[in-house]
Amino acid sequence: MENKDEKLKGPQPTNIVQMPSRCPVDKCGKKATRSEFCEEHFIWFKEGLINRKGEKPKDFDKKYQAFMRRKAA
Repeated sequence: MENKDEKLKGPQPTNIVQMPSRCPVDKCGKKATRSEFCEEHFIWFKEGLINRKGEKPKDFDKKYQAFMRRKAA
């Protein structure tokens, strides 16, 4: 029984990747809740306004205006 406990207390694995705790979008310090984004920016990600890294595409203004029209309707 003691041998089993000793094995469990062995060295910790070093290949653990920590999940991001904050939204990756510029100037957003909110806590990440869904798929590494805050709630607002997760919707933007699903609509194609930002990519996985939180970067805006070249045609962001066009996409944002279309998003706001759909949201208002």
